[in-house]
Amino acid sequence: MDAQAPRPEILRPSPVRWLATGAICAGFVWAGSVIMPSHPALAWSCIAFFGLGVGVALVSLLPGASALVLNEDGFEIVSLFRRARVGWGEVARFGEVRVGLERLVGFDFVDGARGDGRLQRVNRRVSGFHGALPDRYRLDPAELVRRLERHRQAWCARHPGRA
Repeated sequence: MDAQAPRPEILRPSPVRWLATGAICAGFVWAGSVIMPSHPALAWSCIAFFGLGVGVALVSLLPGASALVLNEDGFEIVSLFRRARVGWGEVARFGEVRVGLERLVGFDFVDGARGDGRLQRVNRRVSGFHGALPDRYRLDPAELVRRLERHRQAWCARHPGRA
């Protein structure tokens, strides 16, 4: 494989998915307001929970709120403006994973790269991977795995012995 780093990429989630999520949550907020007279505790719970869902969906539509940034050193997951960075040398593999009805991309850390946390062990038992990307970023999961692997393999070729 060519040791030259692939070009940096910024992948963004589908705004249609976030609009649909917000619309579904808004529907449940409306349903909560309808049942308010007969079931106030359930109604307030529904309004509060799904109202937060509407807020998260709207914030996720803002520029810079959500993305997957791939560069020569690793990838960065941006979610609700929070950033989590993972170096290519920390990842052992990428693969497709099914979480409920959703197909996502999972990844395993190299032994000792991020410790041996309880959450990683639970994730591994549930999905077969230590972690997963929160979105498909408008790509088929198989294509996203190929892109991530291309970046990881190029990093490994440029840093022999460190991968």
